Amino acid sequence: MSKIIINRSKNLDNIIDSSIVRMEGVKEAAGLFGLPKNLIRNLALDGKVKAVRIGNGKNAKILINIQSLNDYFNNAVINHEEQEVLVSGIQPISVEI
Repeated sequence: MSKIIINRSKNLDNIIDSSIVRMEGVKEAAGLFGLPKNLIRNLALDGKVKAVRIGNGKNAKILINIQSLNDYFNNAVINHEEQEVLVSGIQPISVEI
């Protein structure tokens, strides 16, 4: 990630560095990760990734913070209960006698 140094005064003790944030539209973010646009949009609307809405009304554009999206997928895990539900194939059925 690129860094920019901002000097707010002539005093070198006041140097502040801030990261430049990469923001992409839903379509572009989905393309970067190879995922459906709807999934990316829902992650943003549910507050699971950082995003901003640009404009008002139905033509408003949602910009996704790419680092936040990357962090979401790097930290995502399937918990044990979900793994049991996701197991496919033939499953034994408990029988009460």
